[in-house]
Amino acid sequence: MHATAFRYRPPVSPVAAATVEIGKVAISLRLSFDGDLFACRRPPGVVERMEAEALDLLSKGLFVSGIDTPVAAVSGAAGHRFVQDSVVFQPPDRWVYRGRCVVGAGKNGLTLTGVLGYRLEVCAGWARRAGDCGPPATASEWCEFFGGQLASIGGVVLRRASVLSLGTPP
Repeated sequence: MHATAFRYRPPVSPVAAATVEIGKVAISLRLSFDGDLFACRRPPGVVERMEAEALDLLSKGLFVSGIDTPVAAVSGAAGHRFVQDSVVFQPPDRWVYRGRCVVGAGKNGLTLTGVLGYRLEVCAGWARRAGDCGPPATASEWCEFFGGQLASIGGVVLRRASVLSLGTPP
């Protein structure tokens, strides 16, 4: 049986995202990938259609927990393995987690294999109910202001970003 093999490069923009309001805090999460994967489709098909299938497979069932900690855990329904390498506070409102994602997934004849870099941004801001609260200036203030609310979130399911608006939290 013939197959179509190609290098799949995810979009540069975030592939999955979510926005959550809890109490007076609005949190947005954005996950993006860097690099490319080996893709194979049996039976063969049109590469553009297979790229859409690959993005669906890569972004399926992404779940983030521990966003109140220095080591946020990312997992995916397709069995991707995420390994965090670093976390950096970017004043005044975001933590950026970076690492590697080992992909070995398949569905409906399409397989994806390889290692991608990932970037998870967790941005917290005051929700509309917070009134005139100013932004925190340091990582410790960020944790003080948003830590309790973030700790009460067990986890967040990310959705494919093409259906979401990726602005900063309201």
